[in-house]
Parts: sequence; structure tokens; C-alpha cells
Amino acid sequence: MLLAIETGTAACSVALIDGTAIVAARHEIIGRGHSERLVPLVEAVLAESGARPRAIAVDVGPGSFTGLRVGIAAARGFGLVWDVPVHGFSSMTLLAARAFAASDAPHLTAVLDAGRGEVFVQAFGRDLQAAAPVAALPVAAAAAACAGPLAGTGAPLLKDAGSPAAVLSDTPPDARDVRLLPPSLRTLPPTPLYVRAPDAKLPA
Repeated sequence: MLLAIETGTAACSVALIDGTAIVAARHEIIGRGHSERLVPLVEAVLAESGARPRAIAVDVGPGSFTGLRVGIAAARGFGLVWDVPVHGFSSMTLLAARAFAASDAPHLTAVLDAGRGEVFVQAFGRDLQAAAPVAALPVAAAAAACAGPLAGTGAPLLKDAGSPAAVLSDTPPDARDVRLLPPSLRTLPPTPLYVRAPDAKLPA
């Protein structure tokens, strides 16, 4: 029984997964306020299922700095209280897994809106192996460079910038899709994957 937590984007989602079956789940598009919504969503999922997770998987990024920190801190806290292991998964791999499950595309590029006129991009083969590390690119550069189908919240941005690539999905990651990941891709260290420097700067 695995508790999956995704807080790295505008969505806040939680799912309790048994093998490949979704036991209970909540998914809300909230924009901000993950710290206020996450615990109530976890409580709702556990109350609905009546079960206690034996492991936790949490989104480690890339994504919102604040959202990632909220999710990882909560996952670690739950892990200590319940005495269960805590692991991570990539938001990009999660996007790819869902898109491949819904299409027969042999490859695709996962694209997340990174704000500040940029997107996070990473190409995948159907075996969910990444062709290269995730990168943060200006939207125009990504539109020119990304070939093949697109999946994720950054896809419409690339289309608006002139990309001819087909869009397989334009929705944020969903914790329910962790069931589509092989164990090796949902047992990453539970530490944030920061692709670029944080927006906030310490005063000089």
C-alpha cells in the first residue's frame, strides 16, 4: 500500500495505491496553498480507504520550489510517524508515463511550465528512460528544439510559440499515475530536484 504525494505544480494530489489499483485519491488544482491543503487531502484519502500506507512516494521535481518543499517535508514527517520508508519520483517521468499509457507514441517530450518565460523539458522513450537530463529552457528555444509529441502543462506554451509537435496532454502531474511507474523510478532519494536557481534572493 503506497501513499503518493504530488505538490510540485499548481495541482495538489494524493493517492493511495495498492499495486496498480487506486484505492483512494484526491486531486485539486489550487495554484498556491499546498501547505494548507495537503494534510486534509491525506486525511481524506486515509479515512476513505481505512488503510495505513506501508511506503510513501513524493514528487521531487522539477517544479515549484515551495510546492516541492511542502510535499517532501510532509512525506518525511508522515514517514517518521508511521515508521515507513519515503522515496521520490520525478514529475517529468510521471507525465511521460501517463501520456504513454494513453497513446502508442514511441517517444515524447515532457514539458512543464516553469514560469518566468521558461519550461522544464525532458525527452523519453517508451521504456520511460530519459534521453537526457531535465533542462530549463526559454519557451521559444524549447519550441524550436523539442521534436515529437508533447505532454504536460508547458505543451500549450510551445504550441503558441510555433511548435508543430502534437500535444498528447496538457494537464499537471497526478499522484494517481505513480501506479504506472516501475519500482526503480519511484524510489529516488526524497530530496528536491532543482533545475535552476530559486527565484528568491537573499539581500546583499
